Amino acid sequence: MASCQSSGPVFSKRGETYKSAREIAEEKRQERKARRLARKNGDNEPKLASKDRTSRTKVRRDVDRDIARVIETARSYTGVPYRWGGTTRVGMDCSGLLCTSFETVDVKLPRTSQEQARFGKEVRIKDLREGDLVFFGANRNSNQITHVGMVTEVIDDNNIQFIHASTSLGVIENNLFSDHYQKIFIKAVRPEI
Repeated sequence: MASCQSSGPVFSKRGETYKSAREIAEEKRQERKARRLARKNGDNEPKLASKDRTSRTKVRRDVDRDIARVIETARSYTGVPYRWGGTTRVGMDCSGLLCTSFETVDVKLPRTSQEQARFGKEVRIKDLREGDLVFFGANRNSNQITHVGMVTEVIDDNNIQFIHASTSLGVIENNLFSDHYQKIFIKAVRPEI
């Protein structure tokens, strides 16, 4: 079996010191808290009853930035082997990957894929966007969710990439519209961020 060190992706730039995912997550958590505090203390303007276009745009950009951070964190685990109940670089399971990734933006997802399927608003497959969670079962008509992934890139109507922890290949990205995943796809949910 190949070592994770020799075959894993590089997580820091040349010349930088290595930081674990937990250290990066904690730094980002602190940055978010500082931004919130600065907004709270520095915003002495009265709140308007109706939000203008720029405030909605700013909120959307913050959400996009948070989603990008979650996706970046999830992708940093690419190649990590599957391990039931795992939440570290030693081994990761599908719901653990998402819990760990969303923690970087202070969002606490439930621990199991079945519970995660109830965390947020259900969305149609044609409305999927980055950060949405996609759920799978034994087949399309199954009542039991057994697997979860997160949309990382919407390329076109026939190519939506999602990241997940595959039992055979570890953390990997696949096309949601591949025959295999279309046969077992159950639903998609947009988590509240």
